[in-house]
Amino acid sequence: MISKKKIVLITGAESGIGKSTSKIFANNGYIVLGTSLKKINYKIKDIEYFQIDITNNSNWKRLSNTIKKKYGKIDVLVNSAGVRLSGNLETTSMNEWTYHFNNNVTGTFLACKYALPLLKKSKKSCIVNLASINSIRGAKNMLAYATSKSAIISFTASLALDLSNFNIRVNAVAPGAIDTPMLASFKKDLTKKEFEKRMKENHPIGRIGKPAEVASVIYFLASEDSTFMTGLTIPVDGGRSIR
Repeated sequence: MISKKKIVLITGAESGIGKSTSKIFANNGYIVLGTSLKKINYKIKDIEYFQIDITNNSNWKRLSNTIKKKYGKIDVLVNSAGVRLSGNLETTSMNEWTYHFNNNVTGTFLACKYALPLLKKSKKSCIVNLASINSIRGAKNMLAYATSKSAIISFTASLALDLSNFNIRVNAVAPGAIDTPMLASFKKDLTKKEFEKRMKENHPIGRIGKPAEVASVIYFLASEDSTFMTGLTIPVDGGRSIR
């Protein structure tokens, strides 16, 4: 049986941009299915959480089967889960390099692969990936992260071509610095004064972004207002990409 309500699957839905994205879809009548690496011990109305490792093939196979039996389809897939560690060529270990690519690239690949049969069951479905402003321009001391996120731009454009015959659109957003737990790890590398100075200098708008500001663009890319858009990566970066 295929659900009459629209279904969105959001990875990394427990915090940051993923959490804000879950809320905006729920507020607009979607049934929200969210993944989390850790077990979620609380409940939020209209959001159902699944504990999986996005880098694990078997975890995705199990989740895909569960969604198929319960809902029969997915209308929107949002790949929000990701990781970021600081490091340059000399300080980045092979394990850290692999960690970034497993989570940021392979996790996105597996999500799309196992969601595809369910996306095909929807008349108008789409995928929104999370790249980064560091996908577009270089980033000091974030070699593995920036490189892995750059792969998402090419992945998004290539996948859009592959899925166009199925009427499935694929786009991405490239956030600048956003007030999330991931940014908190970057703050540890700088003093408070240095961090605030760098954020103001880097973003012409003069501040870091809010998760809800990225979530609203993700929702737009999944909505009827963007039906002539596919294969694109949209910066949501306070002007960082033009500085």
